[in-house]
Amino acid sequence: MKKFRKGQSTLEYVIILAAVIGAIIAVAVLIKGNLNTSYTTLGTKMENKVGEVNF
Repeated sequence: MKKFRKGQSTLEYVIILAAVIGAIIAVAVLIKGNLNTSYTTLGTKMENKVGEVNF
């Protein structure tokens, strides 16, 4: 019986690890769109400010 318990606990750790990795990937996908929008907005603002500078 002890052999089955060791295998069972290993399987439990693998399932937990897979769930954590899945959650990280899901959050990364959700954040990616927001980051792209933020970088685009920031880039546009910087271009506008540089265009205002007279040399």
